[in-house]
This record gives sequence, C-alpha cells and structure tokens, in this order.
Amino acid sequence: MTQSKSTFTQRSHVTITGSGERTLLCAHGFCSHQGIFRYQVEAFGDTRQVMTYDLAGFGQSDPSLWTASRHHQLEGYAADMVRLIDELDLRHITLLGASMSAMIGLRASLERPERFDALVFIGASPRYLNDPYYLGGFERADVDGFYGLVDRQQGWQEVMTDMLLNQPVSLALQEVAQRVQGVRPEVAGVVARAIFESDHRNMLERARHPVLVVQTRADSAVPISVAHHLAQHLPDAELTFLPGVGHLPNFTEPEAFNTVLREFLTRTEGRGLAVA
Repeated sequence: MTQSKSTFTQRSHVTITGSGERTLLCAHGFCSHQGIFRYQVEAFGDTRQVMTYDLAGFGQSDPSLWTASRHHQLEGYAADMVRLIDELDLRHITLLGASMSAMIGLRASLERPERFDALVFIGASPRYLNDPYYLGGFERADVDGFYGLVDRQQGWQEVMTDMLLNQPVSLALQEVAQRVQGVRPEVAGVVARAIFESDHRNMLERARHPVLVVQTRADSAVPISVAHHLAQHLPDAELTFLPGVGHLPNFTEPEAFNTVLREFLTRTEGRGLAVA
C-alpha cells in the first residue's frame, strides 16, 4: 500500500493498493468516505491497483480542500477527480462511482475518455427530483424539508443515515452513521443542494464507455425507475439489481457486488472506447 506523492492527492487522502496497468478508481457518495470500498480493495487489490480517496469535505480529506465556491456544483468534484487522474497518471480506469460520484465520474470520463475502460454506477441517479415525465424519487417539498433540517442543524444526520441504509443501524453499520455525524453542516448544506438541484439526464447519451448500473431494489434514495432510466439512455449499459437493501450495496452486500463486478471487468477491460 502506497500513499500518493503530490500535495493535492495527499490532501485528498489518496490510498493506492496493489499494482498493475489497470485501476479501480473508487469514489464514494454524500456524507461517506473511502472506507465503504474496503471489500473491493481486499477482493481486487491482488490483480490491479485500487485507488480510494476522500472527496473534499468528507472523510479524512484536508478540511481546507473543500470550498463552497468550487463544490457548490458537481463540476467542482469532477475537476478534482480529473486532477487526481492526471497527477497519478491513472490509465485503464474502471470507475466505481457510488451515489453522487457516478455523475461526477461520468463528467470526468468525458473530460479524459482515453484514461477510462468502463464505469460502474452504484445507487446512481442523474436527477433526484420528480418531474411530470420522470420519477426521480423526491418531490420539491421533500428536498426543501431536508435543506431546512441541515440549515437548522436539527436531525438531518438521522434522516441521511436512514436514507443510506434503509435498515436499523447495527454494530456492523455503525461506521456509516458515525461518518454522517462527522460531516460539517455547511458542507452538507452546500453539497446537498449540488446533488438535488443537478440534472444530468441530457449527459447520459454522451457516455463513451460501457456502464454497469447496480443498486438494490429497496434504495430509499433511488427508485428502481431511475436505474431503468439509466440503462435505457446510456449508449452501452448493463443493469443488475443486487440482493439486500439500502444505498451502499458494495459495502452491505460485498460478496454479491464483487461477483457482479468481477464478471463485468472480465467482459470490459481493454475494450477501450465503446462509442465513437
């Protein structure tokens, strides 16, 4: 296991396990941290390099790395990912993008298409808000209510934990709840708006790599209709529903997730760009 050399990657708490020309680039979601990929690090670190990091504002990233002016939109996080890819000279990347990092990773793959082999979207959504012809899972009142909880610092962490897990917090899942509790309210408020106010539906057709869309059928943040929307509008997509519940199946159902991921890697690595 080695740590990155550059200042930016050190501040992002980058860790690279294993070696080889192929890279699993693991990017976590809202109010989470790189530890949710520990089972993928264990399972795949002997055959390729697995890179994990903490997004600005979360985990053990340098607190000064996050700024409202840069990270009030997901474009700021995509620019961070591109910078890490360039500084570490990552190639033959398969992205494991959880939740908000799926669309962040899609943006990064469009900026650096030659660096990617494939994308894996975990509990992903291009738009969380409903509209007349699209079921994203949230009404405007729901989202505004969550913003209010964060702004008043009243119980938003419990709401967020329930959304991530969709099950009682056991001892094994206590880490997820603790990470949510540790997020600064100002970060949560700004980034929540960056997520819920975004709409990446028009970007899906621009994807240039094969995409595996995975989630559970009982994800409180992303209804199954969103997974089907992704599979229908991405040019080269596979859709798999995993057993269990919640928004973090790579962490809560690692054996099932790793089996699906391993099969996808076998089919896609080395194919290069899927769409001209």
